[in-house]
Amino acid sequence: MELIRNLGPGYYGSGTEGECYFGLFDRYIKLIDDESNLEYASQCVMLLNSLEDSVIDALCEASIRYCNGFLEDIGEPTRRFDTPRAVLDLINPVLLLVPYLTDSRVPVVHLELNCDWEVEHGMEWIVREDRVQYVGAFHGEDPWRDFSVMDAWNYA
Repeated sequence: MELIRNLGPGYYGSGTEGECYFGLFDRYIKLIDDESNLEYASQCVMLLNSLEDSVIDALCEASIRYCNGFLEDIGEPTRRFDTPRAVLDLINPVLLLVPYLTDSRVPVVHLELNCDWEVEHGMEWIVREDRVQYVGAFHGEDPWRDFSVMDAWNYA
């Protein structure tokens, strides 16, 4: 199975777009690499497909906090899940954003996802160095920023 396929020029004529396989959801999602650095994009896709169980569990737990925080904010009843991973049934990954490469060359998972509780803004996941950095509404966060001080909208 190819991890990356259907590569071509970006929509606006720069970068590269294609699809990458996301094993957790057993399907291909869109991939955008603004720098057209296939080697680095491959490292990010490999990280996406080798996330530790503890990282996946942390993403799911943070997604549940986001779900219930959002529902509370709009006055809707919160949801209960039999297991943290049950939230994955309400999530649809859309896009892996390959960030601009820094000197560290650390691969990053930066995802845009749809979720059934917040259809307008969806959800964003950022994982860097085996740590969940950001989970919340999709705002196009900078995956290289310092997430040590948590914003109220970061459920990580």
